[in-house]
Amino acid sequence: MANMAASMKGQKPELKHYLRSNKLPDVYEALLTGLAVMCPDDPLQFILDKLRCLKENGMEELNWDMFVEDYMKPPNKVITESNLDFIFNLDDESMIDFIDIPVNIQRGQGYFGGRFEGITKSRKIWPTPEMYATAYGHYNMSLKNMCFSAWMQYYLHKKKKKMAMEKKMTRAALHHAHRILRVHLNVWRDWLRYRKGCQAMAYHKLKRIYFVSVGIVLFREWRAVAKRNKDQREYFEISLRRLERGENVDDEETFGQGDGDAQDKLSGQLGIELAVKVFSFLDIADLARCACVCRSWKVIAYHSSLWNRLDFSKVRNRVTDLVTTKLLSKCRPYLIHLSMRGCTQLQSSTFLSISECRNLQDLNLSQCKGLDDESLKFVVKGCKIILYLNLSHTHITDASLRTISKYCHNVQFLSLAYCKKFSDRGLQYLSAGKCSKKLEYLDLSGCLQITPDGFKSLSSGCNMLQTLVLNEFPTLNDDCMMAVAAKCTKIHTLSILGSPLLTDETFKRLANNRNLRKLRIEGNQRISDLSLKAIGKNCTDLEHLYLADCQRLTDASLKAIANCSKLVVCNIADVVQITNTGVQSLAEGSCASSMRELNLTNCIRVGDMAMFNIRKFKNLVYLSVCFCEHISEKSGIELLGQLHALVSLDISGCNCSDEGLSSLGKYNNHLRDVTLSECADITDLGLQKFTQQCKDIERLDLSHCKLLTDGAIKNLAFCCRYLTSLNLAGCKLITNLSIQYLSGVCHHLHTLDISGCIIITDKALKYLRKGCKKLKYLTMLYCKGITKHAAMKMTRHVPALKFSDDEIPVYYGYK
Repeated sequence: MANMAASMKGQKPELKHYLRSNKLPDVYEALLTGLAVMCPDDPLQFILDKLRCLKENGMEELNWDMFVEDYMKPPNKVITESNLDFIFNLDDESMIDFIDIPVNIQRGQGYFGGRFEGITKSRKIWPTPEMYATAYGHYNMSLKNMCFSAWMQYYLHKKKKKMAMEKKMTRAALHHAHRILRVHLNVWRDWLRYRKGCQAMAYHKLKRIYFVSVGIVLFREWRAVAKRNKDQREYFEISLRRLERGENVDDEETFGQGDGDAQDKLSGQLGIELAVKVFSFLDIADLARCACVCRSWKVIAYHSSLWNRLDFSKVRNRVTDLVTTKLLSKCRPYLIHLSMRGCTQLQSSTFLSISECRNLQDLNLSQCKGLDDESLKFVVKGCKIILYLNLSHTHITDASLRTISKYCHNVQFLSLAYCKKFSDRGLQYLSAGKCSKKLEYLDLSGCLQITPDGFKSLSSGCNMLQTLVLNEFPTLNDDCMMAVAAKCTKIHTLSILGSPLLTDETFKRLANNRNLRKLRIEGNQRISDLSLKAIGKNCTDLEHLYLADCQRLTDASLKAIANCSKLVVCNIADVVQITNTGVQSLAEGSCASSMRELNLTNCIRVGDMAMFNIRKFKNLVYLSVCFCEHISEKSGIELLGQLHALVSLDISGCNCSDEGLSSLGKYNNHLRDVTLSECADITDLGLQKFTQQCKDIERLDLSHCKLLTDGAIKNLAFCCRYLTSLNLAGCKLITNLSIQYLSGVCHHLHTLDISGCIIITDKALKYLRKGCKKLKYLTMLYCKGITKHAAMKMTRHVPALKFSDDEIPVYYGYK
């Protein structure tokens, strides 16, 4: 109603008068009221019937509810007048001119106090004085409110303006004060710079005076030393000329005899320093031979810098006491590193000469059968600053360990591996000596005579141990290791290969030390995932993990060590319960960025999904998936080519053919060491594509690839010229022509295995002697085409040679 009233308010009075006079709004109201209340089935017919009735009866009886039946009307009348009266009475002019005043039919009181009777009438009404007074009062109050509001706004504006001015004055005063302070600060800073400059000038003057004074003193001392050196040099030059003339040449040479008549101009042109640098790459035997060439070479060969390190292990079969005593007497002031490993012919005279090398720090006497307690006592009494001592595979007893604890106060590295004759008392002597607090490395591999009491004595004294090696120790049990783990809390490297009796309790105790960096375990069927969970939780700095042939380990172990962010090497070979899930845990852990070596040999449940996750090891250098039969060629081998940092790869026994090998070389041409053993589907074509892409291959294993022929070796030789190691064992189609290709191009080859190549004959050995001058290791097992005479002749040119003409074993698979 309010909206309708608003819409009619602005209409013309004539229109409103027309509508009012013809009662059209009343008709509409009556029809709408009837439709709204009665809700007839046919509204159109209802409207026609009511209009016809209205036409017949006239407009006098028109009322807003006349079309509503009596039974639909409420008993009490709610609305007393038509709403249309309200709509059409909103006009201001109409309100002033005419006001409809409804009165009671009987007698009633009007709106303004008058009394009326009869029906509703329209009269012209004028405002009363009371209305004027009310209107004036309202208007006056509105003016007062407006004036008060205007005055209040003016007051607030003046107040705000005053406060803003006060803030500006405060800021201005503060700014003025700061400017005054800045002026004074600049003056003070200039004065400070001036004073510091004066002090710096004074300091430099004093410093110059000091350095000049020190320089004068040093120059005087240097002049005196230079004069002494000049005199000494002149003396040695005179001695050298006498030596070149043959006046002081010894008659007996170390490894041979020289007549001294040969002349060499090259060494004179190079100079003594460059010649010594060249000679530093030779071993003892070669130096001895060079000393026999001429007098100038002898002077170079006996230079002091060439004799601070001696390694007799390379000439172990020819070295004698006479040779060693003579060499040690010449170089004992300079000797620091000495290795006698495997020199079985040496006796007490050699060890007595070693004791005179007072500056010796590194001594290796491993496998010296002539070493006994008395000889070792001579050595350690003379070499008191020794740091590295290797006595493995010798016959020393408790007396030797007592001697070491008494005289070797600085020894840090001690190897007693496979020394069977010392006992727990010897370890007690060792732990009670002065060297026990400095001992960092101890190797007791194969010393099965040691009991838990010996380990307790060792751990009580040598509690600074950092590396402990206990390989090949089948009697090692938890009692032994518990004592070590309890007191040797600084151990970071532990190797216990071949110790099947150790259980989870030992490794849990070791993990509590939190210092473990390298752990090597092999062949232990008692260790479980509980040990690896403890290690992964506590030893977060683990770098090297070797868990070969530990059958109880599962994917949970790999998940436990996945958060070792510094893990570099992980070897889980022969752990058959490892699956793709375990490899995925490693790849998604924090160790993925640091991992460089991963060995999954014989992990038969590892498949293509593991290869997909291995791609996340961005820094992986070495990978072995040997005999992982579930790795396919297209989905697995090709993914390995995307490891661009990979240098060494072993896919022996995998499902790899020519296509997979070609894809591997296509995506990764940085490979250096590749093992393709027993990949029976590889042919000449696949190897040709691979070698054309990976030309920097240095070591290649093609053993038992039975489809390879001379054509493959030809491409290999001409593409991979820097090849150093090649294994062709079991390649039965290889002939002498392949050896001719290799000897003609691959001049860096030093290791070759042609076992089972039954077509190769003695002619191939002639090619090797002619072309492969650097060949050191040659294996020719089951080679029926090669004679024993040719093999014996080849031993003169190859230091390590294995030969047999026996029947081909069954596992070679020859028909």
